[in-house]
Amino acid sequence: MTAAEHLGIVSAAVLAASAFMVSRAQWFFGRRLSLEEALSVGWMAWSIFMAGFVIYIGLKLPLGLTREPDAPAIGVAGCLSLVAILWLARAVTDWGRSVKISIFALFLLTLVVVSLTLDLSRSQV
Repeated sequence: MTAAEHLGIVSAAVLAASAFMVSRAQWFFGRRLSLEEALSVGWMAWSIFMAGFVIYIGLKLPLGLTREPDAPAIGVAGCLSLVAILWLARAVTDWGRSVKISIFALFLLTLVVVSLTLDLSRSQV
């Protein structure tokens, strides 16, 4: 399996798990969720997963990792995402504000990782 296939499978699993949490909202959140909150839970799970994977990609070059450890890193990012969503479910969260912060944070994290990776790749040549 390629890294893209692993990424797709785990991404689908994260979204499916968040959909399960939304369908059983009374059990996880202690109340019913509005449609906006339900979509926010899915977005937050996926953005936390992508942030974990982006951090791994950023560390890959300085650590000199090959393509082989992609699958475990993708799995760890998926597990971290689900644990974070379970934690957020128990905390009283303003989901609309959390989504706005996560969009900005994921964008900023991606810019930082890309710039550092480019800088490191230029310095190793």
